[in-house]
Amino acid sequence: MYNKELLIRDSLPPLEPKEFNEFRTTLDVPATYKPDLRDFKIDAVDCFVNMSVNNLEGFEEFPNHDIITGCQQYVDHMIAKNGIKGLQIFEHDYHYYKKIHPNIEYVTLDTLSKDRPLLMAMPFPGYLGKHPSMDEIISLCNQKDIAVHLDCAWMSCAFDINFNFDQPCIKSFAMSFSKAYAMNWSKVGVRWTREKDQHDSISVLNDMKSVPWLNMYVAQKYMGQFEIDHCVKKYKEKYMDICKNLKLRPSNIIHACHSLDRKTLYGLKKLID
Repeated sequence: MYNKELLIRDSLPPLEPKEFNEFRTTLDVPATYKPDLRDFKIDAVDCFVNMSVNNLEGFEEFPNHDIITGCQQYVDHMIAKNGIKGLQIFEHDYHYYKKIHPNIEYVTLDTLSKDRPLLMAMPFPGYLGKHPSMDEIISLCNQKDIAVHLDCAWMSCAFDINFNFDQPCIKSFAMSFSKAYAMNWSKVGVRWTREKDQHDSISVLNDMKSVPWLNMYVAQKYMGQFEIDHCVKKYKEKYMDICKNLKLRPSNIIHACHSLDRKTLYGLKKLID
């Protein structure tokens, strides 16, 4: 029924159903458009918080919300602030880290230390879901007072994730619309922080209203037309059927899966869309 040749090996592009592309052709930004940052933040936060395919808690303990140009800005901000060597990063996280620092030394559970913040994806790319040691990682970071910052870029294309952000060690996290709506062409998202740092570059840019207005307009329109977990709700049954038919191991990411031995990651875009 499904052609295994359409599997995308080691590349995991997000789903882009035809209704997204059709809707994109109807967008027409008014020449006088000027966004209300407060309203956008409220709508975007509500959109992520009310995602029904995952069970996420603890948002209310992070009252400061900043607009970001996707989670890439969040990641680059952390690197600019700390230096790539000033961050702790686990192996099999975002491949970007290896590209910008080929000799990167990854941290392990045994080498986690208080002197550097931990930047970590959640869901985690190498495992296509929560890191299998996530609970232990959080527990250790709480014990050692290690600041944790979570890149939740894939949360909007994930399902069956249970997580409580309200852990003492977690200082910030970010989500974006890129994977939810295939909006890599118009990146925008939200960063949550416990406390506002007046000298933080993202905070400063938000205070200056130097944020991606056109991207915000696009996201606002998509939020009004589609649920944030539209792709998961539409394709989850088909996703499971593909995995069963092709003898693949399902993950918690709607556009990606594992080989049965977990050694290979496959993108399913060509099979699902």
